Amino acid sequence: MMNNVCWICGGGEKASNKRLAETVKDIRFQRGQSDNFHRGLERSGEWRAYINQTFLDLNLPVELAVLPHVESSFNPKAYSHAGAAGLWQFIRSTGKRYMQIDHLIAERMDPFASTKVAAKLLRHDYQLTKSWPLALTAYNHGVASMRRAINKLGARNIDIIVRNYKGRSFGFASRNFYIAFLAVLEVDSNPKKFFGPINYAKPFEYEIVKMDDYYYAKDIAKYLNISKSHLERHNRSLGRTIWSDIKRIPKNYFLRLPKIHLNKPAAQLIAAIPAEHRYKLQTPDLFHHVVRRDTISEIAKQYGFRVGDIMATNGMSNGSFIRAGQKLRLPAKGESSSIVIAAKQNNKVVMADKLKIDKPKIDEVAKLEKENTSTEIQSKDIKVAENEQPELDVGIVAEAEIEVVEEISLLSDPADYTVSGDMTIEVQASETLDHYADWLDLRASQLREINKLKFGRPVVVGSRVILDFSETSIQEFENRRIAYQKNLQEEFFAQYRIESTYQHKIKAGESLWMLALRKFKVPIWLLRQHNPDINFNRMRPGVIIVVPKLIEVERNNIDQTSWFNNYNWIPTVAWQGGNMGTGDMAILVNG
Repeated sequence: MMNNVCWICGGGEKASNKRLAETVKDIRFQRGQSDNFHRGLERSGEWRAYINQTFLDLNLPVELAVLPHVESSFNPKAYSHAGAAGLWQFIRSTGKRYMQIDHLIAERMDPFASTKVAAKLLRHDYQLTKSWPLALTAYNHGVASMRRAINKLGARNIDIIVRNYKGRSFGFASRNFYIAFLAVLEVDSNPKKFFGPINYAKPFEYEIVKMDDYYYAKDIAKYLNISKSHLERHNRSLGRTIWSDIKRIPKNYFLRLPKIHLNKPAAQLIAAIPAEHRYKLQTPDLFHHVVRRDTISEIAKQYGFRVGDIMATNGMSNGSFIRAGQKLRLPAKGESSSIVIAAKQNNKVVMADKLKIDKPKIDEVAKLEKENTSTEIQSKDIKVAENEQPELDVGIVAEAEIEVVEEISLLSDPADYTVSGDMTIEVQASETLDHYADWLDLRASQLREINKLKFGRPVVVGSRVILDFSETSIQEFENRRIAYQKNLQEEFFAQYRIESTYQHKIKAGESLWMLALRKFKVPIWLLRQHNPDINFNRMRPGVIIVVPKLIEVERNNIDQTSWFNNYNWIPTVAWQGGNMGTGDMAILVNG
């Protein structure tokens, strides 16, 4: 800043001394970022070539490959206060749309698997925002928020949105996310200018073997003559229950083995493992049905497990709660049969024990990373990922300020679940008037009267409904609505994952119901999420839509359309005029 020219407050115009003094309040400063970034540059060498090639294969700008600098400083064990984990900082609900995340495998912790998903998600965000700056911001803040900003301001310019969008949760970190990306891109493009020569980590050469049976990690380590710590370092998606030999490495898992540690071809070494150390089935799970006044520590003591193992097995974090009637999976040992204790009380929320754990010293955490030990150190500020040791949250923006947005569990969902200034909402698939009444603590008949809807006439997906907030607040209504959508989507993605997307050109006579239920076999809400700007009530032949291709997480021999029936995803479709192209189509939901 020279001659009272303020570049921060207005693009180079003259500024008064008073304005310069006020500008100090707008400046954030973090110590230690230079050293942190330097370590991130060194770490990046192990995966950078793979990341670059993945983005090139999907025809994405290779510059996007620097994003982990902002997210995690290329630390595959990073775990944020908001529950994001791994190199690309996926939250569970977003990650489960595209990859396996459960008590056995957490692919978001694997740099290779999560890189492919990050590329798909960035491409998806770009398709919905039509702008790379906005797509990057959506990666951090949620694509629904960016679409609201576009619609509200009528612009796709990141500068206009950053300066003028007043979203409730669009705070410092999200507002400056793209700026942080540009900064790390500048430094990453010319690291010698800032740090001198960089000692980049070298990528490993691997043999990848598909497991033909179930194996304990200790047996793989023994017969391949590789330490467990080395196996864990290169197979980060395997959970803690596997490395503690409570569960077995799953059949069909692709085990990644560094060639430097192999004295023979991997397949030959695996084939030499004795039959008594091969298993046709996974170690069976134990289950406990929660009753009133149960706590995590009491359940752990009852079965002889550690609290941390039960929490990891169920994907829980500090502060998670259990409720009466809930079915908890226990980290079974050996061939024990299932144990089920029937719930004796009605469902009721019971808070889990608060863990009293001291914060580890910085040098202790650094030592863990260096030695790759399995010492368990937890804290209130450092959370433990599914299968990893605790790590400081080292993302550049995330460390500055964690923004906990209301859509934190629906970041990849472009639907708008907020209430507009005129007290209306857009009807989404799988929602009914009864839902709205419940969330508002009203009777459905009151909403029918307000909206002049005749009894028995359902609300139309995509239309707007007027609400009455005399009995509850807007924030509480939105929280209940988002919780409903979150649970609906989590139940679905417990069975299915999005493998890829493809395009379909609408033909005369096709309806949304026919396409979703019969042709594509995807729920309507998911099809609408991939085409949020298309009015399905007025589709015409020739319109191009994006269709998600689904794969089953686990085959269970049920009818392929049963998930529509089980979760009330079958819509009622009413035609207003006849075939597509000659009339309008209304997509209705029951209620």
